[in-house]
Formats: sequence, structure tokens, C-alpha cells
Amino acid sequence: MNFALTMRFSAVWALLLCVWANHAAADLYRWVDPETGSVKFSSYPPPWFGDAAKVPRAPKVEHIPAGKPAAAGEEPLPDAKAPPKPLPEAAGKLQAPASSSQEERRKSLLKQIAANGAALATSKPEEGARIYADLAERVREYNSTELFLMQVDAGGEGARRAEWNEVLTGIDGRRRKMLEQISEIRVPAEGSSPESVRAGWLDLGRLLASFNSVDNALKLLDPKGAPARDAEQAGLTERIMRQWKPILDASLRRPAQ
Repeated sequence: MNFALTMRFSAVWALLLCVWANHAAADLYRWVDPETGSVKFSSYPPPWFGDAAKVPRAPKVEHIPAGKPAAAGEEPLPDAKAPPKPLPEAAGKLQAPASSSQEERRKSLLKQIAANGAALATSKPEEGARIYADLAERVREYNSTELFLMQVDAGGEGARRAEWNEVLTGIDGRRRKMLEQISEIRVPAEGSSPESVRAGWLDLGRLLASFNSVDNALKLLDPKGAPARDAEQAGLTERIMRQWKPILDASLRRPAQ
């Protein structure tokens, strides 16, 4: 095998070991390009980030940690099994129905969250960071809206929770289908050409990247379910490593034809 192909194999193998085996969402960095005015997203900090000498003259960068919790003043969505929280005294006096504009906003955000989750399942790596950042923003807005509605319409919490769970179930269903697709990918037969091995490995890598994006979205939407999904993902990672490493190592050792 020529040196360039060997290096590509090694790079992809290292990428899976570092990114997929850790199965963690990457931090995001967001800033506004001063020349175009467009918002930029990246999984890596820009060159001036953290540089005291460059920061004053560079665009302000927002660091968005993976699985960032709700901002100050916001609360996560309430646990469906938990007893209702007592309303503050002032809120208890509110007898009017929930603001129609806030309810419409909640439904709109719910549709956007569902669309983000679907998009992550098919997005390219360069698009995933932007979609995830948009999803995180929509979830924070949804939490704020839900908090307001709980104050003025506590009786509607059950129906709202059911709608939220429906979206969550839909995204988790996509994750399940992706797991099936990953499990159905067959390791190339012994003696396969390095090119065919590489092609199969790259196809698997792309699917794993999309799966990881969806899994990270679920960590944001359903943090309580993360331990079970992490355990499942760890088992899948171990199986992939066990199945693919021998054929990749053999391909790396094969001399160029």
C-alpha cells in the first residue's frame, strides 16, 4: 500500500478512537465575522480565542459547552413523573388562560426542535455544528416558554409534556434506526483490496458521525437517559473496534500492488 493511503487509513482510525470512543459532544464556538456580518460556528476555537493580546481587536467569541445547561433564570423541562411544583403566591392568583402568543411560540419551537433532530441524522459533519447550536438555542427558548406557561396554565402541563415526549420519541427512533444501519454494515472479507476496505470504513465513519450528532442532541433533550445510551454506545464502539481493527491492520501491512 502506498504511503498516502496508509496515512489516510491511520488518520481515520485515530479519528474513530479519539472521537467515537469518547462519544462526547464537542464544545462549540460562535462569533460574528466582521467582514460579512455572518454568524460563524466551529468545533475549534478561533486563533485569537484566549489570546490576551489578540482578543481586544478580534470579534467576541461565545463558547458553548457541550450539553450546555439552561441559562440563568431558566429551568430544564420538568420531570413527567415528578409531582407538580407549587406555584408562587403571585402566580397562583393568575386565573387567565395561557397567553396564546406564548403557546403558539412553544408549538413553533417544538417543530423546530423536531426538525433539528431530523436534520442531524442526515447532516454532513460541517453542518452538524451549526444545527446543534441552533437546536441548543431552541431548547433554551422552549424551557423559558414552558416555565412561563407553568405559571399561568399549570393544568396544561400534562398535555405539553406529552407533545414534548412525542418529539423526543421521534428523535430517539431515528437513533435506533441508525443503530440498525451501523449493525448491518459488514466488515470486508479477508484479502479485500485496501481501496474497498477504505471505502467501507469511510462509509461507516460518516454514519457514526451522524449517529454521534443525534446522540448528542438527545443528551441535550433527555439528560436523564444519557447513561443508558452511553452504555449502549460503549458496547457498540467495542464491537466495531474488535471487528474492524484486524482487517484495517492487515490492509495497512499489505504491500503496494
